[in-house]
Amino acid sequence: MGATERPMRRKEYEVTDTTVIRHILGRATLCRVAMVDGSEPYLVTMNCGWDGEHLLLHGAIQGRKLDILRANPRVCVEVDEDIQLVMGATGKECTANYVTVVGTGTVSLILDSSAKSRDLNVIIGQCHPGVPEEVLPNEDLSHVMVLEVQFDHLSCKAKGTTPRP
Repeated sequence: MGATERPMRRKEYEVTDTTVIRHILGRATLCRVAMVDGSEPYLVTMNCGWDGEHLLLHGAIQGRKLDILRANPRVCVEVDEDIQLVMGATGKECTANYVTVVGTGTVSLILDSSAKSRDLNVIIGQCHPGVPEEVLPNEDLSHVMVLEVQFDHLSCKAKGTTPRP
């Protein structure tokens, strides 16, 4: 177990099947990306895609997020699905059913045009199923930021639902 890994407290909710975890990442269209700006936490929601090895993210090529990631490329990413609020009969109890994947890793900024185009097409294909492949083959992508997250740890938790493979 690595330095940032901790055993899951509620083992009955833990999902360890890596195929299931990869399929969840392959369905995700939004994720939350946490980073640290000096001593301050910073969280942003981003569109995403999964290429089978990396979580791919995109955004503007300027701004706070990119400044933070250039200074410290370590991130924590959260993806979820099947979220359902469950209220008790009296209204005093409340819980949630969910599937969530949390991973820690390192972000790399993609600068190569062909790699950037490839990664953007993965994101577009995942966020907009049915859109033809190679949507952006010849566009100027200098104004677009593409990031690849290389995970060093992934965990998955499901409560009240069975994660779909």
